Amino acid sequence: MVHHVAAHPVWRCVLLSGPAGSGKTTACRLGYRAMAAAWGHPAAAIDTDQLSLNVDARWELAYDDARNAMVLAQAAQLAISLFEHGWQTVIVCGNSLFDPDDTAPVLARLCPVAEIYHVTLTPALPAVLARCAGTPDRDPSRLAADVKLLARKPHPGSAHLDNSALTPEQTLTELARLASTGAGRLSCPP
Repeated sequence: MVHHVAAHPVWRCVLLSGPAGSGKTTACRLGYRAMAAAWGHPAAAIDTDQLSLNVDARWELAYDDARNAMVLAQAAQLAISLFEHGWQTVIVCGNSLFDPDDTAPVLARLCPVAEIYHVTLTPALPAVLARCAGTPDRDPSRLAADVKLLARKPHPGSAHLDNSALTPEQTLTELARLASTGAGRLSCPP
């Protein structure tokens, strides 16, 4: 007697980085219908800022590498749970994901179960400033510094997406297209 085992769909995790104001959070908050339309199957998004708020609800603590590592480990575990419950693609967005030291623990947890992609949003500074104009907690000089920092320290292997002229929906669609072509696929650690 031959038993047929249904293969599970390919699980995919996209690590989405980019400077403050680049549109990471906006694209990740478009909702279930927009995610499913862009990817062609159930997809979800995890915003690492939301996970950070679980332990520092008022952003009172100074940045801490160990706490950031904890948040990224939680994001990886949540992604695995989403895969196990029917979501084929999970986007993890966050400011620290440009750093290979920060993405290494995520890779270690997710590589056994999913393909991992890295995409960096790279809008031009005028687009970032226009998006954030009038937002009280978005200081233009800090936004400019963040854009410059990420331009100097690109994540190796990341696919770059200039979304200066894209809507959030178009950004999400282009993100799905890039991953479907294999752009930004990261190698798993040995």
